[in-house]
Amino acid sequence: METGDGLILRLVPAEGAISPGQLRGLARAATALGNGMMEITARGSLQVRGLTAETVAPLQDAVLALGITPRLGLAIDISPLSGLDPREVADARPLAQRIQEGAAGLADKLGPKVSVVIDGGGAIGLGGHKADVRLAALRSGAEGMWSVTIGGGAPELLAEKDAAARALDALSQIAALGRRARATDLPGCAAAQGDHGKPLAPLGTFPLADGRFACGIGLPFGAGAANLFAALADAAEAAGSRDLRPATERVLLTTGLDAEGTRAFATEARRLGCLVAPDDPRAFIAACPGAPACICAHFPARDLAPLVAEALAPLLDGTVTVHLSACTKGCAHPAPATLTFVGMDEGIALVHEGAPSGARGPVLPVDALAAKLATLAGTPRLPGETGRGLLARMQKAGLLAGLWLREGNDRPMVKT
Repeated sequence: METGDGLILRLVPAEGAISPGQLRGLARAATALGNGMMEITARGSLQVRGLTAETVAPLQDAVLALGITPRLGLAIDISPLSGLDPREVADARPLAQRIQEGAAGLADKLGPKVSVVIDGGGAIGLGGHKADVRLAALRSGAEGMWSVTIGGGAPELLAEKDAAARALDALSQIAALGRRARATDLPGCAAAQGDHGKPLAPLGTFPLADGRFACGIGLPFGAGAANLFAALADAAEAAGSRDLRPATERVLLTTGLDAEGTRAFATEARRLGCLVAPDDPRAFIAACPGAPACICAHFPARDLAPLVAEALAPLLDGTVTVHLSACTKGCAHPAPATLTFVGMDEGIALVHEGAPSGARGPVLPVDALAAKLATLAGTPRLPGETGRGLLARMQKAGLLAGLWLREGNDRPMVKT
């Protein structure tokens, strides 16, 4: 994919996990062949940035030389702890394999964004992910049963074998409509959305079925220099990690740790500037790379993200999600956020409870953002009022729109 800083290579390990040595080797390759920046996406993919047409093939060769098998074909998302999580209702891996094998002949007929989500009901939920086909294990009184939803249609309750067949039938119907088709194009299927909320990032410690632990840490806004990834690989290895797993919401999980190793890894990750707790204000902010990395960007979203996290920290109580979208496409967080700052007309617009595509203005200069956020964060709350409740009250009273107005710009803030 072409961006402002070159080409991006996106990698999902076929088994969902890589060794510390493989991550270290990938970081070396990213430094030698890209611009030294790596990312974990909201859906748990690894990305290497800054490649050129000449370095893509050598990087692909380096991935294979490291023994990393990339996932090819249909995108099927499952929990990174599938098969290891004592809380899961069902191991999603056999169903994912059945669908992956069944859809092999459709790979060239389905569009690249067509996806399947299989949620086994464990500690790491996938409810916030968009999906053309969603399968969720049923917990109470229905062992071996799955809820199957095509697009946003009505769920069907099916046994595992029948659930796989239903998913494959839907994928065949989508493929028959062409590579631009999605499940929403099928009869009776509404928008293929998740639950519209930002899922809680899987940060912290997770007990595993074998008595050991997984530890999830977050990259600041999903990105870091390749040497940060190498340092995390070193820390995981020193802590006794079995493997490392890119996870949803831009998290890196390391598994197979004992209690002491878990503490050691989390301590080193914190020292390296990573997120180690779910209440870290940065965990509630999604930010695209922004300018100059993206050719569509109107402001440096990821560079501004630490400022936004610090300024809005009093509001980020778990009820508020923030999205820094340097253009109206909303790549970093397609679902509506509580507050979305959108790049347009060389400035930043504000959308409350909506998607970036709804931005109309007014637009503030980038250098005015800090002062506006300080005013917003300093607004007194009513007793017991959440951050989201405060913003809703301000919106209703016209105070959010008033905050975003500036002299010579009296267009109302978009309300979605």
